[in-house]
Amino acid sequence: MTSILVRKTDGIWGEWHGSLVVQQVVGSYTAVYGDGRQIETPCDPYPIDVQMNGDNIRGLYDSGIWSVAEIEAVGGRIALPFEVPEGKQAVGSPTYVEIDGVVQQVYDIEDIPPPPEPPRAEEKAGAMLANFDISISELKSALGLGV
Repeated sequence: MTSILVRKTDGIWGEWHGSLVVQQVVGSYTAVYGDGRQIETPCDPYPIDVQMNGDNIRGLYDSGIWSVAEIEAVGGRIALPFEVPEGKQAVGSPTYVEIDGVVQQVYDIEDIPPPPEPPRAEEKAGAMLANFDISISELKSALGLGV
């Protein structure tokens, strides 16, 4: 199952798809020397802007490469999916709310309508004949049944 990655923009949670520039705090720098050596050195944490793609991040999380902490470090969260109650159906687009620190997907719901009545034999015959541009009265006339 695919996770739901969300990000808060202007105080509203929404799904994170595509690329965004996010601020990430790093605590090291890499020195690259002319002979090819690369040495990573710890330093005081500082912010950097990084372009990240939400769809790629969700894929990294779903495959177990990224943790929840790593997602939260770039401003993302994994939302709990909406569970449709028995006898109801979700309608419209999802919204996301945060309750007790957990982001939850929410839909409007409505009762599942009862199934339509099955078509009567006359309706089935009329629909079949309509495919051939023939009316029921024309069929009766062709069969000699009178009109």
